[in-house]
This record gives sequence, structure tokens and C-alpha cells, in this order.
Amino acid sequence: MTWNQAVVTFIALGAATLSNLQSASALDMKPVLPTKLATKAAVEALETCKNKGYSVTATVIEPNGTILVTLREQEAGPHTIENSFNKAYTVSSFGRISGFSSTNQLINASKGKNAIGAFPLPAAPLYGLSYSDGGLSINSNGQLIGAIGVSGSKSGGIDNECAQAGLQTIQDDLD
Repeated sequence: MTWNQAVVTFIALGAATLSNLQSASALDMKPVLPTKLATKAAVEALETCKNKGYSVTATVIEPNGTILVTLREQEAGPHTIENSFNKAYTVSSFGRISGFSSTNQLINASKGKNAIGAFPLPAAPLYGLSYSDGGLSINSNGQLIGAIGVSGSKSGGIDNECAQAGLQTIQDDLD
């Protein structure tokens, strides 16, 4: 290979590299919830409820419903595993289409004459959804990156407080 051919090859490779870098920067990059933060949120939710005297399960999911972490306190009922997932999944699913950031907002929207679909929602009209308080969306820079659901205390309101504590413990890492 001559000197001129080497220079032309080098220039062509450089141009191709720059072209690929430009294409890569044009991709829509979305924030992702790291497993480490999901675990931290779930642990805090369990500890908060435990300090209130309740054994619960906390589940953190990705926006598509994939489970990142599920933690169950040993004394929590077996139904709390599925229900904590359902709470997180519900807020993730409805949060995309309605802007809800909690299952509590969904519950309130399903009451009264202006309810979703103009009628109150039944207890479980769709498989995998929960109309019980205790599910919160997890957002970063205005984008949904996951959800947390807590189940097992004596009320959805307490489940919600524990989920909120879990979310607050990672909030500084999300922004």
C-alpha cells in the first residue's frame, strides 16, 4: 500500500467513524432504573413497614412489567407477592396512558359520575391489575423508569406510605 492509499484509507475510516458516532448520538436514550436502586427502594419499603409492625412484600418493576426485585418479609402472606407486583404493574400501565403516578389516583378516578369509562371499576376487571393503594411510579427526569408496589399491611394507605419511603430513599439518585 502506498503512502497516498494509506492516507485515503485513514480518512475514509475516520469519516465512517464520525458518521457512526453521529448516528449513535441521534438515538433516543432513556434513563434506566438500576437493580441496585430498585433493591434499595424495596429494602426501605420493607423496613418502614416493619417499623410500623407490618410484614409486607415490595416489588419493583421496569416500565414493561419485568420484575427487577421482589422482597418478602418472612411473615408476609403468600398473596402479597402477586399483589405487590399487581400494584406496581397497574401504576406503570395506567401511568403511561393517564398520567397517574399512584394506584391511589386510579382509585379516585374510578369513583363518582366522572369515573373512567363513566362507571366505577370492578375489583379486578383485567388480569394483573390492582385497584388498591400501595403502587407508585418511579420517574427520572420526567420519564417513567419503573414502579414500586407494596402489599401486606392492614391498609393500602400504610402500603402506600411504605412504598413512598422506598421511593424517597432513591429520589436523589434519580434526578
